[in-house]
This record gives sequence, C-alpha cells and structure tokens, in this order.
Amino acid sequence: MAKARRTTGDASTSSPDVAPDTAAVPTGGPTRATRAQAAVALLVFAVLFIAESVFVYTRQSATVDEPVHVADGYFSLARADYRVDPEHPPLLRMWAALPLLFEPVRSDASTIDATSPDRWAIVDLFNDTHRFLYRQNDADRLLFRARFMIVLLGVALGGLLFAWIDEWLGVWPACVALAMVALEPNLVAHYSVVTTDGGLTTFAFGAVYVLWRICRRGPAPLDVAWLCLFAILAVTSKYSSALLYPVVLLLLALAVFPFRRLSARRAAVIGALVLVTSYAGLWASYRFQYEPSATAGWTFALHDNPFVADKVPTLTAIVRWIDGHHLVPNVFSEGFLLGQAKSQSRFAFLAGQFSERGWWYYFPVAIAIKTPLPLLALMLWGGVMVWRRRGDDPMLPLFIVVPVVAFMAGPMQAHLNIGLRHVLTVYPFFIMLAVAGVVGVMRMPRRQAQALLGAAALVWLFEYGRVYPHVLAFFNTSIGGPANGARYLVDSNIDWGQDLIGLKAWMDEQGVPEVNLAYFGGADPEYYGIKAVYLNGGPSFAAERLGAPKLPGYVALSATIASGVYIDESRRSYYQPFHAMTPVATIGYSINVYRVERPWW
Repeated sequence: MAKARRTTGDASTSSPDVAPDTAAVPTGGPTRATRAQAAVALLVFAVLFIAESVFVYTRQSATVDEPVHVADGYFSLARADYRVDPEHPPLLRMWAALPLLFEPVRSDASTIDATSPDRWAIVDLFNDTHRFLYRQNDADRLLFRARFMIVLLGVALGGLLFAWIDEWLGVWPACVALAMVALEPNLVAHYSVVTTDGGLTTFAFGAVYVLWRICRRGPAPLDVAWLCLFAILAVTSKYSSALLYPVVLLLLALAVFPFRRLSARRAAVIGALVLVTSYAGLWASYRFQYEPSATAGWTFALHDNPFVADKVPTLTAIVRWIDGHHLVPNVFSEGFLLGQAKSQSRFAFLAGQFSERGWWYYFPVAIAIKTPLPLLALMLWGGVMVWRRRGDDPMLPLFIVVPVVAFMAGPMQAHLNIGLRHVLTVYPFFIMLAVAGVVGVMRMPRRQAQALLGAAALVWLFEYGRVYPHVLAFFNTSIGGPANGARYLVDSNIDWGQDLIGLKAWMDEQGVPEVNLAYFGGADPEYYGIKAVYLNGGPSFAAERLGAPKLPGYVALSATIASGVYIDESRRSYYQPFHAMTPVATIGYSINVYRVERPWW
C-alpha cells in the first residue's frame, strides 16, 4: 500500500505575500488520504448516497414547488424561455432538466404568451406548471430524471467535505464526514427533490472551502478559478446566494488584517475577480439576452405593480432604475423584486402559533428539533474543540463561524418561515464541527471514547432508521420523533405534498375505492389513480372541484392543511375536530386518514 501523504503545514514558500503558516495543522500534520483511499471512500459514498436517495424519491409524488422547477428548467434550457418562474435564477433548474432534452416532452408557451406578465407571475404560474407536468407529460418519468441530477449535487457536497476535512484533520475524519452526510436526513431529503436549496448549499460550501485554501496556502490560480466558478454557480442558482458575497469579502479582509495571510493587493484582486466573473456568469446563464424570451415586448414590469411597490418601495425604485438601464437581465431583477415583496409577509406556523411575519427564532427552533441529536451534541463539542485548538489554524474557526452567522442571519431577519431548507447551507459547516467533535472524543480514554461514540452512532441510526425513507418528515427524539412533528412545524418541514404514492398504496391494500381528500401539494391525485372528493383547502388546480365529503367514508387530511396555516379562520374550525380524533392510518407522517361516519362540522 502506498504511504499516506502528510501535509507540511507550510505552503507559503510559493508566495511572498502569504505569511508562513507553520501551525496550519496539528503537530506533524494529519495523515492525508492517498489517491486510492480517496477514490475508494468517495466511490462507496457515491453509491450509497445515490442508492438511498433514489429509494427515497421514487416513493414520493411531486412536492408543491417541483412542477414549477421542472417546467422552468425545461423551458429555460430547451427554448431559452426564462419566463416560467422569475423567482429563481435558472441554472439549477436547467441542470435538473438536462436529461429531459433526451425525452419526448410536450410543451407549449402559448399560455404564457397570452397572459400578462403580472398575472402570470403572481396568479397563474402554479396551475399552468402543474398542467405541464401532470396533464401534458408523464410526470414521474420527467420528475425522477430531474431529481437524479440534484442527487449528483449531493454527491459533490460529500466530495467537497471529504477534501476539506482530509486536508484539515486527515483521512479517517474525512470518511466520518461522508458517513454523516449520508445519514443527515435534511440533506438526503433536499437532495432528493428538484429545488434550489441543495445546489446552493454545495456551491456556497465549495466557495468557502476554496477560499480557505487560498488564505492558507496562497492564491494559486486554479483555486482562484474555482472560487470564481463556485460564486458564479451560486448567483445563477438562487437569489439568497447574495449572502455568500459579504462572507467572501469579509474573510478576504480578515486574511489581510489581522491574520496577514494575503497582501491587500492580492485580496483586492481576488475580490474583484469574484464580483466581475459573477456578473459575467449571470448574463451568460441567460444567454446574454435582456428580454426573458423571444416573444417581443413580453417583459416583466413588476416594479409598477402596487402589490410589489407597496411592500418594498425603496427596492422597487432601485429595481426600476436597474431595469431601465438593462444592467441585468429583465427576469433576474424583476424576479428578485417579486421574491422580496412576497417575503415581507407570509403566513407561518410554529408549535400551534400563527404569524404573518414569522419569528426571529423560527430557524433555531427548526434546527433544534429537525437535526439528529448526536449531530447537535458532536457539533457543540466540536465547536469547543476548534476554539480551544484555534492556534493550529487561527483563521479556520472564522471559515466556519462567518458563513454560519451570515447564512442564518439572512433568513432569520426575513419573514419567510416555511421550512428548514432555507438554512440548509449551514449543515455542511455543522458536519465539520461534528467531525471535530469526534476527533475530540477520540482523545479521551479509549473506553470512554468508545462508549460515547458508540452511543452516538446507535442513537443516530435509530433516529434516521425510524423515519427512512420519509426523510423530509424527520424530527429528532427531543419532541418524540416524526409522529409529533406536525405539532411544531409544517409545510416543507414535513408535508410538502410528497405522499400521494403512499396514499394510493394504502387505498389499494385496504380496498378503499375513494377518499375525501384535503391535500397540500403540487402533484395530481388522479395521475396516481386516486379517486377523491376534494375538500376545503385543497390544491388550487382542483379549486373548481371542491365539494362536500361523501360520508360515511375516509377523510385523508394533509398535515399542513390540518394545521390551518394557509386557510382562513372559518376553514380552520372546519378541521378542528380532527385534532381530537385518532387516524386509522398515517401516510409518511404527512397525511392522516380518518374514518368518519357523519358530518363533523
């Protein structure tokens, strides 16, 4: 076997602008993975992560947002038509839609052409993209192929974590990190659906990792190129990537003073390159076209919409000026404006409470109850260890703390409290701290370390195994697990429309030909062969088919609708009696099925 490489801890000799880093790693340096070891570890991880993710997503119907993401990705990629959904940049959606170029896909832009931009963006979007996926095409065929592309980005995240921790702590801690990624339910859940959250997490983490290498070893041209690329990928994937830029610039500034890792000139050049290439990459992602499609005269002017202007007047004025000067593609500036306007007020649910503006502590609570308890404990202990040993690499704690603070602060000050996924970007950094915690425990007496780590592994496996494959509904043991999750959080935390396949399987097993359905989601029950009477609060695409329940019979009630978060007070009381009833079945923790003999209202 080839000998494992060892870092010297002094890569500064190649650059006079970088101060010697003789204490970059613990004494003697970590035992780095050989190429063969790294290849085997990453291959095993990739196979396991792909297998468990595919098993998850092939048992899930479309979530609320997935028809929009898939339709937008296909139209953007195949037709250079970026109008479908302006609320996200196009890159990740186009990446997901890449396999669809080799599939027979029916698509028709005439609906958008005939609709005003304001109405399309605010009213018609979800219904028409639902029709694209579920009425015009074979939904699961398109959806499963698109989801696989997102799974690959989860594999990439594992590779980046392995590389960073291998360089920092060595090969076996890097392998521990891979195991944590494979067993972290929030990562598995959101890398198994077509959204922008997982991709942004990979790109933002990659940018911070490469910047750490630059500040530790000197600005090698390849590392600078990777930093620029990750920044481009982030900004063209999701608007919240804006949080990455102050992180990069602050860490560059700290590398100049007080840590003296870079000269001011080099730091300024790197920062400028990141900003300039990001701007160019943004235009490239829209193929350097200002208008969102080839339809002449069809542009978004949401800065003139009272709904938008009244909510964010200052930003509206800025975007009007930007759009008037064509500084960025029309759909990018106007989509950012629309997203900010919508986020100013959004109904939210937390532990039985309702709010239109959310709570500053929503995401800390969500993290506390939706993260495996061993990960939380090891993360906290790892934070202590990293702080105590910061002399080994004085800047490294900042490369964890600064991104976590920034990626938490943005969502916490906003009013969009609908899912842990909006802070998914902090989880790779949590895993870094947890791995440091494992290394710290290993320095304890052998029997004590074995007992602690063995107990942590058993609890983690129990919590994960209890919910798998319904990983979107993960809640830890502190609140009693996923069975109690809907008492605390709903929407994309537990019930995002993903369990129609499971509902149909239960109906077939029980010989139930029809249900009364109050469903929260973007999938079509009829596509899965579910015969249903749609009840109050059901999906917008079934709004014209709402009716009174057929009783006696079964009522299938989504957890999000049962919570009452997105329905008015009268309809909340309509479902209130179910809170005291015992369901005859629970489907994936997101849909409860009740046997009802007579009207309950």
